[in-house]
This record gives sequence, structure tokens and C-alpha cells, in this order.
Amino acid sequence: MHYTSGSGTRNDKRKENIMKKFLATMAALAVVTAAFTGCSNNNNSGSDSSASDSSSSASDSSSSASDNSSTASTAESSKPETTTRTAEDIANAVFESVDWVAFEQVTDAEVAETLLGLDLSLLDEYSIYVPMMSVHLDELIIVKPKSGSEADVEKQLSAHLDYIKNGAAFYPEQEIAAAGAVMGQTDDGFYYLVVHQIGSQIADVIKTYQPGDEVQKLEVPEPDYGDDGVTVVPTDEQGSVIFNSDSDASASKTAEAALPDDGAAVVN
Repeated sequence: MHYTSGSGTRNDKRKENIMKKFLATMAALAVVTAAFTGCSNNNNSGSDSSASDSSSSASDSSSSASDNSSTASTAESSKPETTTRTAEDIANAVFESVDWVAFEQVTDAEVAETLLGLDLSLLDEYSIYVPMMSVHLDELIIVKPKSGSEADVEKQLSAHLDYIKNGAAFYPEQEIAAAGAVMGQTDDGFYYLVVHQIGSQIADVIKTYQPGDEVQKLEVPEPDYGDDGVTVVPTDEQGSVIFNSDSDASASKTAEAALPDDGAAVVN
């Protein structure tokens, strides 16, 4: 006959309860784990979306900055270029416009003072050319006075121009150059003195030339040698030699009527 122990039954029930608790705990853990996983995914999705939005915003900002830079660059390139002339720029333009006698450049202060009565210490910049041979009188003086020295420089140039017109010329070529000598000032602060047969036309080049401009060649008229051996150099009101003296009877002067003060040079 078989008997079942009471203590064995109690042990089985205890084991069954433990298993039920274990399974319940595991189920609870599974639920909690699933909940945390869902939250984590939501957070990651939100972060990714935020990062994407930030990246898009940064891209838009970069594109906007690029557009602004491009616009600024276009605006800069569309602005007209401004050029600053130098005395040497202007002198080179003059030499392109007319064939000049053999010359030398004056850069020594003592020579400038002796030949021209010009004080170089009063100048910010200058370009000065005088003839190499004394038989010629052609000179080109382009200077920019220092601030406050304008009146002194103008006075010195005026004195030299007076000497050219009233005491420097002895030969026919010199008389012709002296008759066309002019002096003036440009809008950008240069003072000039031109001793040449067509001084006023050269002055126009000096006043209007800008770096990069195409320089036109100027026409230089032939002197009028009369049958009586007298050379008459007719000039206009600006002191420039008139190209065709026959076209204007009032501009033609005889040797007897020509006076030093009226700008005409008469050479015997």
C-alpha cells in the first residue's frame, strides 16, 4: 500500500508559487523593457529631426551668405574703375601725341632752379623735360604742388613763361616754340607749362588724358616762310599757332605790325 507524504505536497505548491512569481516578474520586466525601448526610439527620432532641421537651416544660411557675397562681388565689379593720373602718365601721353625734339629729363633740384627757376621741394610730383640742344626751346613741365605751395609754384612757372616769351628765343625754331607756349592747371591739381608750336593743343591732351585712353596724333603746321624772307608765326587768342594763316586775314601779321606782347613771333 502506497502513501503520499503531506510535506511533499506542500513543497510542490511552494515551487509552483515561486515559478508563477518568476514568470510574472519576467513578464513585468518585458513590458518595462518594451516601454523604455519605445521612448528611446521616440527621443532618437526627435533628435534626428532636430539635427536635420539644424542642418537644413545651416545650409540655407550658407546659401544666403553665398548669395550675398555674390551680390556684393557683382556690385563691386559693376562700379566704374577710378584711376589716378601721375605727372609721368601725362608726359608720356604728350609724347605720344606729338613728335618731340631730343630731350632730357630734369630731376636734379639745382638744375631745375638754374634752368627753370623752379623749386622742386615745393612739389609732390613732377615730370620735367627740356631740349638737349640749345637751338631748340621746346619744354614740357608738369608738376603737382604740395598743399599750400600752389601760389608759389604758379608764380615760378609764370616767371619762366614770361622769360620764354620775352627773352629766351633767338633762332627761328625758338621763336615758333615761344609763340605757342602756354601755361595752365588741370582739374586734378597739376600745373603745366608747354613750350611748343602747338602748345594749346598739347594742353588739351594734358587736361583730358586718362590712363588707358587712346592718344590721337596731333598735326603740327609748317611755318610760313614769305618771299621777303620774313617768317611770320600767326597765333590765336590763346597763343597757339594758327594752322592755316591764309584762311583768316586778321590772324596774319606782317613783320612791321607784329609786337612781342601780342603773341606773334616775327623772325628776320
